[in-house]
Amino acid sequence: MKDLDSEAMAESARRARPEFLNEPRREIQVYRWILPYAPPGTATWYGAIANPTIRRYWLFLERVDGLELQHVGAFSIWEGTARWIARFHRSFPPTGIARLVRNSRLLVYDEAFYWLWLARARQFAARRPMVRRLVDRIARHYAPVVKRLASMPRTPIHGEFYPCNIMIRRRGHQARVCPVDWETAAFGPGLIDLASLTTGWSQRKQRALMRAYRAALPGGLTRSTRIPNDFSVDFDCCRLHLAVRMLGWSEAWEPPPHHAHNWLADAVQIADRLQR
Repeated sequence: MKDLDSEAMAESARRARPEFLNEPRREIQVYRWILPYAPPGTATWYGAIANPTIRRYWLFLERVDGLELQHVGAFSIWEGTARWIARFHRSFPPTGIARLVRNSRLLVYDEAFYWLWLARARQFAARRPMVRRLVDRIARHYAPVVKRLASMPRTPIHGEFYPCNIMIRRRGHQARVCPVDWETAAFGPGLIDLASLTTGWSQRKQRALMRAYRAALPGGLTRSTRIPNDFSVDFDCCRLHLAVRMLGWSEAWEPPPHHAHNWLADAVQIADRLQR
């Protein structure tokens, strides 16, 4: 049983999460409306209680035994996870998608959403001169990135497809991919999820995961086909958005050491590459 009310969160997590992201019914509706379209692997949904009067939002799910992907060493399973999320992104019917988005209360990634995170990042950097200079440097060239992000095809996405949110259950040579924690599921570019998955990997490993993802899409890559340049640029734009979002997440909060990542360095490096 998962209690989705914000009061059930750890106090530090509740203080850190931006208020506008809180919608306790979202994950319930994702299991009800979105995940029936997903490839096999997600936790079985047994039911839910959503009662705003008494602020009771309970979600009843299968408990999946396994390891977080971040603790799985076999890179072939990471590639299988990239293929899983690609299949998820292409599993929705072209008609009726607006109804699915509305019914499931998904966040919507549009230009206003992207600019909001940059504004928060600049606000939090205001009292840190060195950080402020770097964030301002990113901001000066951010408009083309936002336009490109807003022009990408959108689909239901997990929104935080980080390895810590993906359970892997292995049986022999088979691996069950089970993404969990769909609280920030959204309607946005599918490459947002791929960018989340590849966080922390070397550029060579990132490209291997990109190939696995791209190969699972219609008209996918063959072993000898190069990754299209437009695909790589779109991927970098999504990675930059993730970095800016983390910079704008909270002024005081820092991730625990095992989840720490230098998002500012990532953002500067990607922004510089996109300007070339």
